[in-house]
Amino acid sequence: MADLSKPIAPSSFYLEFSGICEGEQSIFKSVNIPDYAPKVQGGQQAIGTTKGGKTLWQVNAAGFEGLFNFDCVCIASGDGDSTSKKLYGWFEQCLPASNGGKSSWGGNKKEGSITAYDTDGNEIAKWQFVEAWPSKYKCADLDVTADAYIEETYTITCEKFNRVM
Repeated sequence: MADLSKPIAPSSFYLEFSGICEGEQSIFKSVNIPDYAPKVQGGQQAIGTTKGGKTLWQVNAAGFEGLFNFDCVCIASGDGDSTSKKLYGWFEQCLPASNGGKSSWGGNKKEGSITAYDTDGNEIAKWQFVEAWPSKYKCADLDVTADAYIEETYTITCEKFNRVM
């Protein structure tokens, strides 16, 4: 039985992408978990009428809506081994040539996971995803009055996203 008295610490997580960001060099500031929206097949269908004219309806579940998206944020860095550089290189590989990329989207889909830890550092929840690619990149505004590091936000799109723990 789960120990509900040990909460998941929102600041204790690890995100990895196979072959891109793994191990001690995979450092992210934040990541969100995508929403699960059930897909309804055929909409609500009338299946009959009861005494008194009451219509009975049926809704058929057909899995989840399309693709999953989540955002991950890292601190911008020029270091070749940084999460920032590795993610941008991956993003560039997936971009079409017409947008300045390498047009290698199909061969650059990755799998990965997000792991959450409790306050004692023990693995307590895990989500796995497959067939993932960076579909959007956003860099924070440059501002001479800013007092924080530049953050880069990547939107990751994937075909499957499941909680496994």
